Amino acid sequence: MRGLTGNRRDRHGRGARGVTFLPVVPAWRTRREKFDQLVVDLATLAARKHPEVGRIEFGVEDIPPSDPAEWESPHAVLGRLFPADKSGKLATRIVVYRLPIQWRCRTTQDTEQAVKAVLAEHLSSEIGCLPEEVFPA
Repeated sequence: MRGLTGNRRDRHGRGARGVTFLPVVPAWRTRREKFDQLVVDLATLAARKHPEVGRIEFGVEDIPPSDPAEWESPHAVLGRLFPADKSGKLATRIVVYRLPIQWRCRTTQDTEQAVKAVLAEHLSSEIGCLPEEVFPA
């Protein structure tokens, strides 16, 4: 005889009972979504101090293209700055590469510091300040 639970559980009452946490809980987000949110949070933080950051577009890619541009280092690329075109149709873009950063970092704090360093390097060259001045203390 089947109980009210149907065939989701075995005859001893064990088995899957449903979702272990709700979608609104932070554990629901994937590592990719957490990384994307980190980039958004840091860009917002930089924009509070430097209004010029508001006109820059930010993106996250998993890995960089296999062939770097001739002006770039052939070593590991953690992020890239794409300047605006002369016609004004494309805005300045900063792309952060998720997997190379995560492969180098052991903890969440290490990842946050690495992303902050990559963004500070590219933002400082674009807005004309030192990398240490990009993020407020």
